[in-house]
Amino acid sequence: MIKDNLLRVLKYDYIFFRVGLFLLPSAFPIAGFFIIFSLISQTLKRRASFLKDKFNKTLILISVLMIISCVVQNLFNIYIKDYGIESYLTWIGLFNWIPFFWIFWASQGFLETDKKRKIISEILCFSTIPVIFSGLGQQFFNWVGPLKFLNGLIVWYQRPIDDISGLTGLFNHANYAGSWLNLVLPICIGLLYYHSQNKKKSIFFLSILIGILVCIFLTNSRNAWGCTILTIPIVIGIKSFRWFLPTLLGISSMIAITTMKIFKGEVQDSLRNIIPNKVWLEFTNEGFNTLDATRIEILNSAKEIIIANPLVGTGSGSFPIIYEFQTGFWKGHSHNLFTEFAISNGIPSTILFLIFLIYIIYISFAKIFKGSKNNISDKALWTASFIFLLSQMIDIQYFDGRISLIFWLFLASLKCIAEEKKKLT
Repeated sequence: MIKDNLLRVLKYDYIFFRVGLFLLPSAFPIAGFFIIFSLISQTLKRRASFLKDKFNKTLILISVLMIISCVVQNLFNIYIKDYGIESYLTWIGLFNWIPFFWIFWASQGFLETDKKRKIISEILCFSTIPVIFSGLGQQFFNWVGPLKFLNGLIVWYQRPIDDISGLTGLFNHANYAGSWLNLVLPICIGLLYYHSQNKKKSIFFLSILIGILVCIFLTNSRNAWGCTILTIPIVIGIKSFRWFLPTLLGISSMIAITTMKIFKGEVQDSLRNIIPNKVWLEFTNEGFNTLDATRIEILNSAKEIIIANPLVGTGSGSFPIIYEFQTGFWKGHSHNLFTEFAISNGIPSTILFLIFLIYIIYISFAKIFKGSKNNISDKALWTASFIFLLSQMIDIQYFDGRISLIFWLFLASLKCIAEEKKKLT
């Protein structure tokens, strides 16, 4: 009886998955329950094909190398003793990766067709409405938090905005809010184009798109701004250059006039009065006077830590401890996802991981952009994944579980796109 009831529930795993995605940014713990349940169901249904997938074999090998690295680090790594690094951190770090390797495979049943991917894309746009709503409320109506629900199970951070910080909404930091918005941005553009013949849907997705763009600007995150600038021409294509290049040139000119000493005078002062200080300061030396270390200095420290233990790394969570011991300054990570991976797990597993990512990006690019079928929704998924990886070269938002989950779902979508198109040719 119990087994029969369970089987009946498992038939509706796609509903659980979609509900989980809708709740993901605003109610992560609840969303996690729905998503994990649906993925367990998919695992039971598709378990026979697991080892037939070459991508899974690669991820298994990477996982094995990561576990071996953890064992070696705990037994022989002098850094753990010398810097007082807690050995359990090396094991906790595995949860940032190995569960998502499983999610990459298990979620493909929900993403294997163009129709399914469009539904997921629409749900992600709907799920971003609370992000926009909370962010605009924070910016214009002083909705500050943290706001806690269900006895603290759900937290919307809503940090107070001062002269330096930007919009965070329900995220912990403006850069995390910007990263989520940039992941959804190309998806929303794709859906707007897809529904261009439907007036009501066009207005709806245009409203969300405008909200996303406004919130990205208000995050005051240069990373988010740069990702937006790169996203638009990739998704829309060459035809966007007619208006995008003049717009970009205009913005660049305003930044130059507002920040460069050569333009000092009445015009510059007028622009500085119009543009918020915390925006134009992001492009001047004045905006960086309070920094205790540059990105280059941080990356150089990361490189030295990697060289000290190239094969197995020094363990997850080791960088901030070692960096603070050496410099006196605390940095939560190395500001580059792949140096962070190498510090945690060593160079061999990092190389394999890079090959895995590059291969998926390459084969999906070849199918999406060079194929005969011009599908803007597929372009949007590729753009979101590619731009996110680029953004992780200079900062890391991956370790927010909501963002990492969406990234792996997008990678799974790219694999499905490549395989689907391959079957059709």
